[in-house]
Amino acid sequence: MLIKTRNRKSEDADREDGRQPIPTRIVSNGEFMPVPQTPIQKRVELLVDAMAIERAKALGVSRRSFLRSSAGMATALAALNIVHGCGDDDGGFQVDDCATRDPAAAREALGGDFFIMDVQTHHAETDYHETNAALVQLYSGFRGCPRSAVQMFVPPGYECTRGALQELSRANYIKEVLVDSETSIAVMSGIPAPIGELRFISNGEMAATRDYANQLGASERCISQGMITPNIPESDNADTAVSNMEYLVQEVGIRALKTYTAAGGEGFFTVHPPWWMDDEDIAYPMLEEADRLGIHVIAVHKGLNISFFDPEYLRPRDLPKAAADWPQHNFVIYHASLDVGFEHENSFEEFMRLAGEGQLPRNVYPELGSSFGSKVAEGPIALGHFLGRLLLAFGEDNVIWGTDAIFNGTPQWQINAMKAFQMPQSLQEQFGYPAITDAMKAKIFGLNAARLYGVDVDELRCTIANDTISQVKAENAELGILEPSLLTYGPSTRREFLRMKRREGLIG
Repeated sequence: MLIKTRNRKSEDADREDGRQPIPTRIVSNGEFMPVPQTPIQKRVELLVDAMAIERAKALGVSRRSFLRSSAGMATALAALNIVHGCGDDDGGFQVDDCATRDPAAAREALGGDFFIMDVQTHHAETDYHETNAALVQLYSGFRGCPRSAVQMFVPPGYECTRGALQELSRANYIKEVLVDSETSIAVMSGIPAPIGELRFISNGEMAATRDYANQLGASERCISQGMITPNIPESDNADTAVSNMEYLVQEVGIRALKTYTAAGGEGFFTVHPPWWMDDEDIAYPMLEEADRLGIHVIAVHKGLNISFFDPEYLRPRDLPKAAADWPQHNFVIYHASLDVGFEHENSFEEFMRLAGEGQLPRNVYPELGSSFGSKVAEGPIALGHFLGRLLLAFGEDNVIWGTDAIFNGTPQWQINAMKAFQMPQSLQEQFGYPAITDAMKAKIFGLNAARLYGVDVDELRCTIANDTISQVKAENAELGILEPSLLTYGPSTRREFLRMKRREGLIG
């Protein structure tokens, strides 16, 4: 926990005391300004607290222990149903009252054996490079704060002390994503920078995390994809230029590209302007080199209204031509082009319009990072519309699972929400949205991504069952010492967002 060094209660301490199984406000991944908590989200928060206090007392446990349990998760989902008017017979999150009171019933309600592949996960670059063979020893990294760029996430007036988890370190990434969730395999993703000195994490550091996680697991638990900025030359940014791609593929071992069309211009602190995926002078050399090197997954950031980018270049208007011109590539559209937290959601509406008009070929795949979590926070009706529209437009074989962890903590709360969600009958009848079956969830959770990234699901399931990470999870669960932290790491208020950007050196 964070130790206060001033004698006044802060916003951060309030958040620490009031943590819940599901965030009741939108948490930013650092790329967009979070919007204020809505009155409805506040109602959910208060209801979860009231239900938790009553149920914890009946079970003879503390509120915090109850909220960390499976029954606490079921309570949060039930509160979302109640506030948003979803009954058991009309879809929403399928948890009954018994599941909110009995951890065993909650575990049954939230059960299901899915292969889960999360294609959007993050941590920050750090100099913590411990390589112990056993994951138990990895926990020693939480007893202090490694010197790293992530110190920007420690608020003013606090100091990092023994037991601190409030940072985006490699150790905490592995704990939150691979130990404290059902995620089978995670894809490391980066964030662009105008120069190497301002990077959040390098391609090399992502690969090091991949190697470390795979060593701990003794199986493929992590994949890295290379951050590429085709508009910025090698002289400006150490390892993200098109000229670096051969090295990244052959020596670093990346399996996909990640790129941002809006990463350019004055707002991005560079003279190189933003670009489009269908720009034959900027984008096509990158796509041609990827083809030569055998890389056919191109992850493209769209939607999220990044504060220091030109929002025009976050639109999906460039996808029809690029996808049609390069049918051998699969374009994974991060965030499903959703303007998270913005009522207008213009980028998402354009994405839907292009799909509805048949302008987006079958090699375009919407990804759910940040978008799914934000819609859970908005409630089951908003989530139903979001998933229903994507499924009608792209089909169940093209929607890709991602969570943007660890900004919003362990991805398990999003996994539980997806497992428990059923399309409200009223939305099926009025809008023609499909019922969301377990077979459909299996595709979204991991089978679709495994096909794109070349992961052998059957083989991986066999190795995961007995690997080090699974053994430690099982041992800790048996001892009762493994509990989710319920922490989130990204900013959820304007104040926190601006504080983070000051520490990154992006604003004065």
